[in-house]
Amino acid sequence: MTAQTPYTFDFSLPHCQWWLAITAPQISYNRGEYDYDLPTLKRDADDLEAWGKSFADSWGIETRREWHQMIHRLAMGEVHGDVWEGEFGRRACMSANEWQQRIDSVQNEVAKAEMRYLDAAYRHVGIAGFKAWDFCRGSFLTRAGFSAGKVTQEEFAFLLNYFCLQIQKHFSSWEQYSQSFIFGRNYWEYINDQDEDIDNVKYLLNNGFYIGFSNFFQSLEQDKDCPIPTLEWNTTLPVIPQPESLRALLSEEEGETQS
Repeated sequence: MTAQTPYTFDFSLPHCQWWLAITAPQISYNRGEYDYDLPTLKRDADDLEAWGKSFADSWGIETRREWHQMIHRLAMGEVHGDVWEGEFGRRACMSANEWQQRIDSVQNEVAKAEMRYLDAAYRHVGIAGFKAWDFCRGSFLTRAGFSAGKVTQEEFAFLLNYFCLQIQKHFSSWEQYSQSFIFGRNYWEYINDQDEDIDNVKYLLNNGFYIGFSNFFQSLEQDKDCPIPTLEWNTTLPVIPQPESLRALLSEEEGETQS
């Protein structure tokens, strides 16, 4: 029998179940293609190379190093997770009345609406803001990379465990984590939509873009396969050393890439 290491994935272990559960919000609206409990995500393992290429193209990443650089940025909350970070901090230092007075002092209607949206997000998720949007996608990219051969077994375990640690640090429950993801995804849809912001703020403040808030929560709550409701939030996570392969890859000089 092969001895277990900190990098071993064993689905019977609660922390390994956590490693996969954090991707659930991202998987929930792609249920036809991906599986919650498969570390490699894909239900259909045929033509993984073509799938990996299309996935990489959509993210603008190709080499192993580029793949890991993007995962690292997501782990740091630097892709979209830090949007309005300063404003969430400012909101935390103000009462509801003070924030409303600040909104009232702004003349631009788009800015006023965005400040109201920030206030709604803050009331649900606090100063963490949109960080779950990055953390969840980072776990998704880690698992996709594992499936596509861009992420090793050791890197897979370390990275998912790191994302879990960050999630437990910044959030207090699965509900709060899911809400941060949904608020972040909705804002991402808003800033990427081609219509004028003044036309889009009504959607931002109503039920959201495309997959609305209520539909998103409903899909998570009604999906009997979704792992989130059955997992204890305060699950103990292991201490896993950073693999040397990952340390070396991220410290390479610019221009020295690995495929």
